[in-house]
Amino acid sequence: MFRSTHCKQLLLSLLLVVISSAAFAQTITGKVVSATDQQPVPVVSIQLKGSKKGTFTDNNGQFSIAAKSGDVLLLSASGFLEKEFAVNGETSVTIELDVNSKSLNEVIVTALGVKKETKRITYAVQDVKTTELVKAREPNAVNSLKGRVAGLNVNVNNELLRAPSINFRGEGNILFVVDGVPITTDTWNISPDDIESYTMLKGQTASALYGALARNGAIIINTKKGSKDKRGFSIEFNSSTMFEKSFLAFPLYQDEYGPGSRGKYAFVNGLGGGLNDNDYDVWGPRFAGQLIPQYDGQRTLGQTYTTTFADGTSITGNIKPTPWIARGKDNFKRFLETGVLTTNHVAIGATGDKYNVRFGVGHTYQKAIVPNMGLNTTNFNLSAGYDFNSKIKLTADINYSRQYSPNFPDINYGPNSMIYNMVIWAGADWNVDDMRNYWQEGKIGTQQIYAEYQRYNNPWFMVKEWLRPHYKNDVYGYLSLNWKVAKGVELMYRPGISTYNIFRQEKMPYSAGSYGRDERMGDYREDARMFFEANNELQVKYNSKFFNNFLSVDGFVGGNVRTARYNGTFASTDYLNIPGLYTLANSLRAPRVASIAAEGLTLSSYGSFDLGLSKYAVVNITGRYDKQSTLPLNSNSYFYPSAGVSTVISDYVDNLPQAISFLKLRGSYAEGRSAGLNAFVGQPSVGIGTGQGYGQQYYSPLNMGLYELTSIGYSIANTGTYNNTLGASYANGLLNPELVADNRKTTEVGLDMRFLKNRIAVDVTWFRSISELLTQRSDIISQSSGYNSVTDNYGKVQNMGWEVMLNGTAINKKDFQWNVNVNWSTFKRTWKEHPNPNFWSKNGSRVDLIYQEGFIKTPDGQLVHGADGILMRFRDAGAGAARRIMGHADPDWSWGVINSFTYKGFRLNFQFDGVVGGVFHDYVRQKMLQGGRHIETATGLWGQHRPNDVTGGSFVAPGITLTGGAIQLDPNTGEILNYKNLTAVPNAKVTTIQSYSSRYAGLEELNIIDKTFAKLREVTLTYQLPASFIGKSVIKKAEVSLVCRNVYLFFNKRYKDVDPDQYTQDGGSGLQTPTTRRFGFNINLTF
Repeated sequence: MFRSTHCKQLLLSLLLVVISSAAFAQTITGKVVSATDQQPVPVVSIQLKGSKKGTFTDNNGQFSIAAKSGDVLLLSASGFLEKEFAVNGETSVTIELDVNSKSLNEVIVTALGVKKETKRITYAVQDVKTTELVKAREPNAVNSLKGRVAGLNVNVNNELLRAPSINFRGEGNILFVVDGVPITTDTWNISPDDIESYTMLKGQTASALYGALARNGAIIINTKKGSKDKRGFSIEFNSSTMFEKSFLAFPLYQDEYGPGSRGKYAFVNGLGGGLNDNDYDVWGPRFAGQLIPQYDGQRTLGQTYTTTFADGTSITGNIKPTPWIARGKDNFKRFLETGVLTTNHVAIGATGDKYNVRFGVGHTYQKAIVPNMGLNTTNFNLSAGYDFNSKIKLTADINYSRQYSPNFPDINYGPNSMIYNMVIWAGADWNVDDMRNYWQEGKIGTQQIYAEYQRYNNPWFMVKEWLRPHYKNDVYGYLSLNWKVAKGVELMYRPGISTYNIFRQEKMPYSAGSYGRDERMGDYREDARMFFEANNELQVKYNSKFFNNFLSVDGFVGGNVRTARYNGTFASTDYLNIPGLYTLANSLRAPRVASIAAEGLTLSSYGSFDLGLSKYAVVNITGRYDKQSTLPLNSNSYFYPSAGVSTVISDYVDNLPQAISFLKLRGSYAEGRSAGLNAFVGQPSVGIGTGQGYGQQYYSPLNMGLYELTSIGYSIANTGTYNNTLGASYANGLLNPELVADNRKTTEVGLDMRFLKNRIAVDVTWFRSISELLTQRSDIISQSSGYNSVTDNYGKVQNMGWEVMLNGTAINKKDFQWNVNVNWSTFKRTWKEHPNPNFWSKNGSRVDLIYQEGFIKTPDGQLVHGADGILMRFRDAGAGAARRIMGHADPDWSWGVINSFTYKGFRLNFQFDGVVGGVFHDYVRQKMLQGGRHIETATGLWGQHRPNDVTGGSFVAPGITLTGGAIQLDPNTGEILNYKNLTAVPNAKVTTIQSYSSRYAGLEELNIIDKTFAKLREVTLTYQLPASFIGKSVIKKAEVSLVCRNVYLFFNKRYKDVDPDQYTQDGGSGLQTPTTRRFGFNINLTF
C-alpha cells in the first residue's frame, strides 16, 4: 500500500514538472525573410507582446528570443508591414514580412551618390545586388550583368584582357562611378566581392548630373562598408573554382583534305619551290594514303622522287614521298587545354557607434584554354568612415588592382593569330603533338619547324616564344568630408582620383612570320601608357518642409573641377640584329616610335531640387554647366538641364482595384552635349599605331575629349626612314573652326505597378532621344592642302524604344518559394537628317542598316549562274555600284529570364537570355569556305564532287542560267530589269568546288546570318548549412554552391562556328577564341 501510494505521488510530481516546464519560456531561434524575394531582412525589431523584452535580427535576418507557447511576437522593420507571430511550441521558425507598398521606403543610390526613395525617382533606374554574381563568376565582373537589366547590352568578349562592349539603349560610352566618384576603367580591375550593388542609370535623364561623361548612362558601383553583423565585427571568405572544358561554339572544320590547290600538293621547301607548298589554302588532295612528299619526309641529296597527280601534273624532288593521311585530326581541339578560373577573397569588417572599417583582398587567376597564356589579378579595397560628432563625418575608400599576364593571345586576323594558323588556313596533314619540339636541329633560336615557311607559324612556337607580357596598375578612390552645418543644411567636400599605368611588350622571335614582316628576323615592341584623373567636388545639401509639410524641398548645389591627362609611348625595332635579344637597342634599323599626349580640364557647376507636393507628386529639376577645354574657345561651355515628375497614385487614390498594391507614373526630359567626346557607339579609347601591319591594336579607356580635338600635330610618329634617317609624321586632320559639341534631347515616360500585395511588380519605360550636330571625320576636297580629313558637325538621329521589367513570386509556401525576374527591351535608331543620303540610306532609314554588293537573283529568289557555272555578282552584269539591303545590326529586342527556387536550405537559380532579330556577318565561316577548310566543303553535294577538282571538276551547281541576251540590272538595287525578256534554264556548266566556294565566300551576302539566339547562361545550386550543423563554431554562416556558366547555346547549328553573344550589336564578327562552358563550385563563409 505504501509503495503504491508512493509511486502515484512520484508519477504525479513528474507530470506536474513536465506541465509546468511547458508553461515556462524557452529559447526560440529563427530567421526573418522578405515575402517578395525570400532574402533575409536585417534590423527587424522583434518585441514580445505585452512585455518590454525584445531583440533585433542580425545581418542574415537571424534572431533568438525567449518565449513560451502562446506568446505573440511583434515584428516591425522599415519598408515592411508589421506582423504578429504566434508561438506554438516551435524552437526554430522562419517568418516572412510583406513589403509596405504604401510607403515603399526602398532607397536607391542615384547620380553623384545621392540616395533617394524609389517612389521619388522620375526616371528609369534598376538596382542589381551582387549576392548571386560572385558564385558563377566571369573573368570580367561586368559580363555577369548580361541578361539581368532591361536596356543594358553587354557584348561578352571571350578574349583575355579585351573589355566587353557595354551599351544602354544601343548607345556606348557608359560612365562608371564608385560611390558617386567617376572612374576610368576597362572593367578588368573591378572586384565584385567588394561591391554591395550596381545601380543602372539607363539614360540621359537619369545621369544628367554627370554631364557629357554619362550622357548615354552610368553604372553606379556601391561598395561594401563596415560590418552588418550585430557583433560589430565579421570576416567573410569567398572562394570559387571553375573549369573551362567543353565548347558552346567551335569552328566547323573538315579533316578530310589537306593543304594545296585543285587537289594537288607536294612539299619541297615550304617557300613555293614545291607544288602549292607556300601560303596555301586547304584545297589539296584528299587523305587516302597516297604517297606525297611532305614537310617531314626524308631528304636525300642525289636521290629524286617523282609524284604524279590524276590530271597528269607531276613534280620531282629529293624528299621521299610518304603516305598522305590525316595525322592531325582535331588538331585545334587537342591543342587547347582545360581552362581554370579561381578566385579567393577575404574581407574583414567592423562597425562601432562612431566608425566603420572594411578591408578586402582578393586574387583571381585565369588559366586560358590556349597554352601558356593566363592572367593574375590582385585587388585590394579599404573603406572607412568615422563620425567625429553628430555633425561631422569622414569617409574614405581606396582600391588598388594589379594585373599581370606573362602572355595573352592575339586573335586579330593574320599569321599572329592562333585561329588563323590552326583553323582557317591549316590542314590535318601534320599532328600538333609532333610540333612540340619547334626548333630545327642546329638552328635553335633562329628557325622554327613547320609545314610551311612563308606565311604560317608553328602553334607551339607561337605560344612559347612569341610572347606578349602585360602589366597594369589601377588605383581609384575618394575622401569625403560631410558637415551638417545647421538643420537641413549639409556641406560635403569630396576629392577623388582614378589612375592607371600599363606596360606591354611583344617579343617576336626569329623566323616568326606575319603581314609586313616577310624577312622573318624578329621584332621587339614596348607600349607604355598612363592616365590620371582627379575630381574635386564641393556640394551643399538642403532639405526642409513648408506649409504644414505640404511642400518639401530636398536638393543640393555644387561644383566640380576635373583634370585628366593621358600619355602613351610606343616603340618597336625594325627587325633584330641578334636573335633572342629583346631590347630596342638591338634594332637592325632605326627603331620606330610613336607617342601621344592628351589633357583636359572641365569646370562644372550643378544643382538638383526635388519639390514634394505632400503625397501627390515629386517634381525634380536638375542643371549642370560645363566648360570643356577640348572644344574651341568660342563654343566650349554648355548647359545640361533635366526635369522630371513622379506621382504615386496609390498614395492618394483609395478606390483602386484591390489587386493593385502600388501604382506610380513618372516622366522626365533632359538635354546634353558630348563636350568633345566621341559621339559614336563604343568605348572612348585611344590606340597607338604600330607602324607595322600586324598584331593587335590595344585600346585603353580614356574618358576625355579625343586628343585630335585638342590640337593638330599632337600625335607624332616616325613611320619610316630615308637613307637610314628617321622620318616623322604628324596628325593629318583638320578641325572646322565652327565645330560645336553634338546635342541630345531625351524624353522618358514610365509606369511602375505592384499587384497582389507586391507579389508581382511591373515596370514599363518608353524613351525617345534626338541627337543632332554629331561629329565625324570626313574626306576633304583636296589632299594638296597637306591634310586628308576634316572633323565637322553633321546629321540628326532618333533613338526610340521600350523597356519592361517583371518581378514576381509565383509560389510562396512555408518551405518552398519560386521567384521570377523577366526583362525585355527594344530600341531602333533612325536617321532624321542624313548627312550623306543615298538610295539605300536616307532620312527615315535605320542607322544600323547593312547594305552591300550581292549576288544576282531572280524575282523569286533563285541564284543566277554565269557561263562559267559559278554565281554571278552585281559587278558581273556591269552594276558593281548596286547594293542590296541585307538587314540591320541591332537586334529587334533583347530579353532575360531569371528563376530562383528555394526549398528549406537549398536555392536553385538559373538564367536564360538572348536576342531576337538583327543580322551579322560570320567572318570565320566566310574565310573557312574561301580557304577550303569549312566542313561544308567536304560534306553533302559539295563533298561528293570535291574529289574530282583535281581533274577539272564535276560539280554542277543547283540553280539557273539566264539566256537570251545580256542581263540588265537596276544600278541601285541590283534587281533584274529585263527578266521577262530572258529565259531561265537550269545551270548545266561543270566547275570545281574550289571555284564555286571561293565565289560563294567572295561576298559577304551568303555569310550574313540571323543573330537570334538564346543562352542558358547560368545555373547555380546553393546549400546553406543549418545552424545546428555549424553549432557553436567560429563559423556563423556557410554556403556551398555548384555552379555552371555558359551552359548551352540555342543557335542555328550550321553557324555555331562563332558565338553571337559577342556581336549582339555589331554588324560583323572577327576571329574568335571558342566559347567554353565553365563549371565548378563556390564556398562562402562568414565568421
